[in-house]
Amino acid sequence: MYAFIPVLTRLFYEEMFGVFMLFSSTVLLLKPLISYQLELAIVVPETTKKAINVFASLLCILLINSLVLFILIFLFKKPIVTFFNLQSLSYFIYFLPLAVLLYGASFAFEYWNNRNENFKTIAKAQLIKSSTMSIGQVTTGLSIKSIGLIPGYLMGMLFQVISLFKNSYSSLQQEIHHVSFAEMKQVLKQYKDIPIYSTIINFSNTLSNELPILLITKFFGIKATGIYGLASKVSKAPTGIVQNSVSQVFFSKATQIVNDRGDLKTFVLKTIKGLLISGALLFCGLGIISFFFEFIFGNEWKDVGLYTRILIPWLFFMFLCSPITPLITILNRQKVLLVFDILLLIFRFLALYVGFKLYDDLIISLVLFSVVGAIFNIFMIIYLINISNKKQIGYQ
Repeated sequence: MYAFIPVLTRLFYEEMFGVFMLFSSTVLLLKPLISYQLELAIVVPETTKKAINVFASLLCILLINSLVLFILIFLFKKPIVTFFNLQSLSYFIYFLPLAVLLYGASFAFEYWNNRNENFKTIAKAQLIKSSTMSIGQVTTGLSIKSIGLIPGYLMGMLFQVISLFKNSYSSLQQEIHHVSFAEMKQVLKQYKDIPIYSTIINFSNTLSNELPILLITKFFGIKATGIYGLASKVSKAPTGIVQNSVSQVFFSKATQIVNDRGDLKTFVLKTIKGLLISGALLFCGLGIISFFFEFIFGNEWKDVGLYTRILIPWLFFMFLCSPITPLITILNRQKVLLVFDILLLIFRFLALYVGFKLYDDLIISLVLFSVVGAIFNIFMIIYLINISNKKQIGYQ
């Protein structure tokens, strides 16, 4: 949890935070490639029979692909580590398939609960994940500091999945008799566009967001990655739960509005207005608190406050944009988003590369990265508002 971070910064060095951020970023990058983003299709079907078969298909795909990933890592560890510059992960690379499996499973259960409007279950599981992860990391730091922050991270995800499974067991048990290989094959065929486009879109978008971790590690070293990683974690922590909760509710209600041929644009504008007010309060508070980060986290982390203030413009507009991006899936505009994300990835890479190549300065790299992120999110918000009107949706 947020309150444990000052303890962790006094237990672990910057390099250990860097290793943890590199591991968690790799998990985020691998997840869409392992799950094919099939969890998005759990909410879409009108019948629960189809939804439970999508859910079952996703779990099977996660298990198979995680096993394949483990085999690939076991056989080709050295070239993989060298090519992706993952030397800092050492033997933790073998835990990547488990982490991706748990992460993908958590999304499967979250979207199942989203379909059933069990939003409290999702929020409770997120809280359990955060608290368990933090307690595990603190315990590790006080006992076996050398193994770092990754074991606590894995523990948090495991307990999140257990919590979601426990609270989903009843609803799943009622529908499990509908699951069959033939039905699973049918729903995979019916919703094939979601994996085809959403996997590439999510991977490119995640790569864009995690690019600083990968390139800072390569250009400026693992210590700089640790400092940036903490700044990013602190910046996203107070908004992450709000952002995720709003996104889940928005996806469900927006899908219902479209199915009922209702006024989607009004709902979108209302959601953005609420996010604008919440975001202004959260990020103004974060900006003020960032001037005290050296005192909160310790002298070794004095640059965290500066990095946080640099990232705020990007994170603010991402906070406004991210919860309403499910419109892309609902209105079947994946092709547009794919082009958008590819352009965003290119410009983010150029921003970081120019800061390194021309100036050899991490601060300049982060400023350019933040500006690019803010501009692209503004354009995306405008686009999403535009496609939400009745004429663009295609009904009168």
